[in-house]
Amino acid sequence: MAIEAELGGLARHLSSRTVRARAVMLVPVSVSADASLVARGLSMASSQLTGRPVWLYDLDFEKNPQAASVNLNGEAFSGELGGTRFWNAEPVGAGRLALRRRADAPVYVSRFERPKGSVRRVGFAQNSDYWNKARESCGLVLVDSPLNSAGINVLSADMDGVILVADARRDARSEADAVADRVEATGGRVLGVVLTNSQAGQ
Repeated sequence: MAIEAELGGLARHLSSRTVRARAVMLVPVSVSADASLVARGLSMASSQLTGRPVWLYDLDFEKNPQAASVNLNGEAFSGELGGTRFWNAEPVGAGRLALRRRADAPVYVSRFERPKGSVRRVGFAQNSDYWNKARESCGLVLVDSPLNSAGINVLSADMDGVILVADARRDARSEADAVADRVEATGGRVLGVVLTNSQAGQ
């Protein structure tokens, strides 16, 4: 079964057809949980369900794996919304966050672009105004966080909720609880857990 179909129920719960969108972060319990795959599948399921755009932010500003994994149509618009950012770079102003549409769906995927060697450091900053602007522009905002990203601590409180992604075969309940505690300690709200590598009947 395609992952979009498996995530259809969750997409239906999270997506908005007409009203202000939700902003949701996906956080892996481990590398093998593959939260990026879930984020990608959820973005497609939501766009198919509502016909509205989905914005998929990749917090891995170094490797940009979400943008690298799909075919993008090349057209881009700035990730700065009304001059606001949720990231900062050194030197100040170095690099830019671009959002590009998938060639096969109204899913806009972020990519942090910069000339090689031009950025010394990138960090994240709370900015509720930024995420409010994003919510007004699409049907669902998804934020894909790498394992142990600093963005989890900084941005969780600006989200409507956080979904943990755990590997059913490898991740212990205690590990998921530890990640949930980290999210809640920074003001975030854990909505639940998606299990990957799970088989019916097990």
